[in-house]
Amino acid sequence: MSEKKGTWSIAYIKGKLSIHKEMDFWRLGPMKNMPVLLSLSIVFFFGVAFTILFK
Repeated sequence: MSEKKGTWSIAYIKGKLSIHKEMDFWRLGPMKNMPVLLSLSIVFFFGVAFTILFK
């Protein structure tokens, strides 16, 4: 199996610095199998549609 890619982050939690691996936001949920440009286009389309609808 392939390992999931992620980035290393340093967080200050409960008074301690901790280093942990984070998943990329666009690689989570239903968008993990889509190309990034397609998923960003979907988000853009819904943003424009909601802006026009609720303006």
